[in-house]
Amino acid sequence: MNGTQTTGNDSKPKMARTDLRMTVLCSVIYLVEYFGRYDLAAAKIEMLGAFGADAKAMLGLALTLMAISYGVGQIVMGVVGDRVPPRFVVFAGLLGAGACNLVVGFATSLPLVCVAWFLNGICKAMIWPSLVRQMTCDMTENGFQTGILWVSIASNFGVVLVYLAIVPVSILLFSWRLAFWFSGAAEIVAGAFWVLSVRTIPSVGLLTRALRSDEKSDPADGIEEPTAKKKKNRVLPILFAAGIPVLYFVVICHGLLRDGVTSWMPELLQDTYRLDSVAAIMSSAILPVFSTVCVVIAGMVFMKLKNELTSAAIFFGIVVVSLGCLTFTIGHSAILTIVLLALATSGIQGVNHILTTRVPHRFAYAGIVSTVAGLLNSATYVGAAISGYGIALYSEANGWHGTVIAWLIVAAVGTVALVLCFARWKRFIKEH
Repeated sequence: MNGTQTTGNDSKPKMARTDLRMTVLCSVIYLVEYFGRYDLAAAKIEMLGAFGADAKAMLGLALTLMAISYGVGQIVMGVVGDRVPPRFVVFAGLLGAGACNLVVGFATSLPLVCVAWFLNGICKAMIWPSLVRQMTCDMTENGFQTGILWVSIASNFGVVLVYLAIVPVSILLFSWRLAFWFSGAAEIVAGAFWVLSVRTIPSVGLLTRALRSDEKSDPADGIEEPTAKKKKNRVLPILFAAGIPVLYFVVICHGLLRDGVTSWMPELLQDTYRLDSVAAIMSSAILPVFSTVCVVIAGMVFMKLKNELTSAAIFFGIVVVSLGCLTFTIGHSAILTIVLLALATSGIQGVNHILTTRVPHRFAYAGIVSTVAGLLNSATYVGAAISGYGIALYSEANGWHGTVIAWLIVAAVGTVALVLCFARWKRFIKEH
């Protein structure tokens, strides 16, 4: 941790500048990180033409392998992020992910694509938990709540750029390979920018104060304070008290829906309405546009309710209603299908923003922000692993109408599980 402590009137402007610098830095990093995460999902419809129509299952497998490695890696890297300086973990993740994208850009065989994308997932797993921890260390409470919103918006803008600019422009100018070369180079540059910039930012956040309290004790009676370091030794009781196992299942449902809709929307539109590949890819750009608006609304709803689970349940309701309508209208209008999928994705992103970015911050008092962030984000990619390969097979066997019905059932189950956790979470936030 960096910087010096300040007192008096100069401290507030300095903390405000720190919050702003961290918000800009983390937003840029997460924006670029999304380039190298979604380029395969966006480009796979064009890659089918290069590798053959029978490549659909293999590309689905590549997405599944990344989701598995990312999901498992999040659990491991979440714990690592609470013990290793996060600036080094994020740097290593960006460097490795950039290299994996470059490999895919030059790949001539699908097995190599699968291996590279599996390794890409491991590298990506290093980034989010440590990024959240660094923000909690360096930012004030209000600064974090605002900054994490902008980071979420930046990630959605990254998806917009992938679907609306990077992949389509690469296809038009050269081929889908150019998208991976660009994303890989961008991530390597972002890694260098991160490691050089973050070390100059002072630490003024809640987690920094919790860790500094490790050095304090009561000199009168010799009884030490219940510090963040000691609370790490009872992580499991804290997680169970908060209902994290139930939330883990809820986030799995959300992850299946998020990656299912985002990754397979181009194929759904092409198969159902016979759109060409570029039009199908670019139409998917509407999803993160809607999602960005919904993330802002989700932040406002949370700040009003001050309860993550109640806020998330509202957005799960939007998903259920949108997919319910789509089951009756799919096949009739491409525009209506795009709008309903966009609304469903917006609700999913609202759930994602609240459960994977707001919930971990509640655990700063125990010094396990990175652990919780990694754990919950891993659940997202357990769901993504199911959707990546599973939807490819399920849609071929049951058609896209049957797939939408399956999505609706998953959304309903996730909503019910979330509601069942209300009472436990309310007790937890009241106590902490």
